[in-house]
Order: sequence, then structure tokens, then C-alpha cells
Amino acid sequence: MSLKSLRLPEAKVELPDGDFVVRGLSLNDVSILVQRHGKRLNELYQQFTEQGDLTTETVAAFALPLLKSAPEIAAELIACAAGDPDDAEIAGRLPFPVQIDALEKIAILTFEAGGGPKKLLETVVRLAQGTTSLLESLKT
Repeated sequence: MSLKSLRLPEAKVELPDGDFVVRGLSLNDVSILVQRHGKRLNELYQQFTEQGDLTTETVAAFALPLLKSAPEIAAELIACAAGDPDDAEIAGRLPFPVQIDALEKIAILTFEAGGGPKKLLETVVRLAQGTTSLLESLKT
């Protein structure tokens, strides 16, 4: 099978007047998020790991805390998963229940393809730490 014929899993997020589709996060998406929010993502990872065993369900349950503590990251995450990384402002204006639904679907799609949440979050943290170290060395 070639990449051209590959169909990536998607999920529909419904609104009263329409819908949009999200997919699991790609390395490109994660890179964008790490470049913009590396330090904050590292802090969120520490909060996640304090909860014990990371499963898709436990990470999906963090949709509400993510929206409360880092709404800008949640909006960018939704925009990236919808294929519109520059439309975070629009994603940030979606109704609260729609954002929760989108984040839960993105978590499931991302983690099921990525070997589980713990493996993926560890990778994100390594990228964030590497980016932070690189930026600090460039400043000096």
C-alpha cells in the first residue's frame, strides 16, 4: 500500500449548524505545539504523570483541565488536528462542549495510532526539552 492510498482515521465533531473533522496529531502538529508552548507542555506532562497510569481514557479526561489551565494550547491543538493550524482563534471560540468533544476525539485518534499516551507524551516532552535547551543555548 502506498501513502497516496492510505486513509487516516478521522472523527466528526458536530455543531448545531455543521461539523468539522479532526484526526490524530502528526509529528508536524506536535512540532508546532512544542515550538510555541514547549515549557507549558512540559508542565502539563508533569501533571499527567502524577495521575499514575496513563491510558487513552485518563488522558482524554484531561480535556476539561486543559481547557481551564491552557485554553490557547487546547485551541491550537484542535486547529492542528482539524488541518488548520493557523485557525486557533476560531477553535478557541467554539462552544465549550464542542471543544471537549474535539479534544477527546483527538486524544483517542492520536494515542491509538501512537502506541499509547505515555509513549507519545514522553516523546513530546523530549522534543520540548530539546527545543528549550536549543533556544537557551542560542540566547547565550
